[in-house]
Amino acid sequence: MGEHFIFHGIDHKVGTTMVALSVAEAAAESLPEKRVLFLALNGRESTEYVREGAESIDALKSRLESRLLGEEELLAHCLRIKNLSVLGGIAGEEEERYYMPEAASFLLDVAGRAFDLVVTDGGNRLDNGLAFGALLYDANRFLVLTQQETALTRWEKRKVLYERLGVMPKSYILNNYIEKDIYPADYVARRFAEERQRFHCVRFAQGGRQAEIERKTLWASAAEGFADDIASLAGALTGTDAGGSAPRKRRRRWKSFI
Repeated sequence: MGEHFIFHGIDHKVGTTMVALSVAEAAAESLPEKRVLFLALNGRESTEYVREGAESIDALKSRLESRLLGEEELLAHCLRIKNLSVLGGIAGEEEERYYMPEAASFLLDVAGRAFDLVVTDGGNRLDNGLAFGALLYDANRFLVLTQQETALTRWEKRKVLYERLGVMPKSYILNNYIEKDIYPADYVARRFAEERQRFHCVRFAQGGRQAEIERKTLWASAAEGFADDIASLAGALTGTDAGGSAPRKRRRRWKSFI
């Protein structure tokens, strides 16, 4: 079975899709012999950073409900470039209520047999069936936050609910990180009463809007700082970085479709 990792945002403004998709790209580049899947289970299509337009999960709905989806069918439905595959989320957002948590569990089971590494965008809502099912399925949960007071306060208020549901994060990602911010990572760790080593910082990148226009990730754009931190995070997840930080590569040969 492949390894599973899920990225879940504290709200819809923290950059969960960009981080998750960039990590999937970085992992695929560093592990060319492995099959990597990016899976959007967040109630949205989430293909805004994919130039070639990945397929939606919608076409697989009946196969998921009947538990008839097989590995080869899943592989055929994904957009594939090199060793990275992408399956978009729900195209018709008004249909999200028809997807139950069990569908996510079944899909992740199939994906785990078809791929070596599955990176899931779990959105930011607990009332979405696919997202909640993915959170229940996968213990490798990464909560995406920013240094903004609204994001930190929101987590403090909702932490009890996550504990009650059994979907607490394994680690935290401080996205759009600014080193000289009034809320550095050490402060956030103390405030949350967590160990500092559970926090990963992904630095703020200036090219976010341009990357969105070009429909590609900041990783594919080789955004300085951001790309280094994503490489380090992907290395930590995949075990390719025993020393605690992945090799910093300013220029890469990876020609992304994103």
